Amino acid sequence: MCGRYTVFTQNEDSLMNVLLEQAGFTERPGDIYPTDAAPVITLSDGKIKSRFAYWGLPSPADSSRPVINSRSETAPVKRYFRDALLYRRCVIPATGFYEWSRETKLKYLFTSRYDEMLYMAGAYNEYGAVKKFVIFTREADDDMADIHNRMPVLLLHKDIRPYLTEQSFYEKAFIAAPHAINRELVSG
Repeated sequence: MCGRYTVFTQNEDSLMNVLLEQAGFTERPGDIYPTDAAPVITLSDGKIKSRFAYWGLPSPADSSRPVINSRSETAPVKRYFRDALLYRRCVIPATGFYEWSRETKLKYLFTSRYDEMLYMAGAYNEYGAVKKFVIFTREADDDMADIHNRMPVLLLHKDIRPYLTEQSFYEKAFIAAPHAINRELVSG
């Protein structure tokens, strides 16, 4: 689930462009692939900030394939994700995410039904000065289940601060009703 997402926007005044600028992006990325730099929203010195990090934690089993997603159901008990979940949560802003149908291999773009942005729950680790993040996933809802069995844990804009600041808020976020999404068949 969620092997690519997008931060593309044509609206120059969009919140995404503000987040990209704050994170230090001079060129606007479009689609984000594993290992790409992307904006993430974190808590730093009590302030919520956008910064860039790389998508994918180093795999403990296979150094050639980063770990890009973690199941929300098991992240709190898996040693590899537990500390990041407890102490280094982040929110990954996106304008949409892609998924390919298991049956037909067709590509779909999923976007928010109510907003220009989606906010995916994640966590990061630091490797020297480099931050790398993972996206938490959950069982797919009715909007997505016929395409794929997993989807990102999506947060509402109002949940960003509590997710980053309240120690156990992630438990609520992981079981909350999923954010309503639209889907569109796309080429390529």
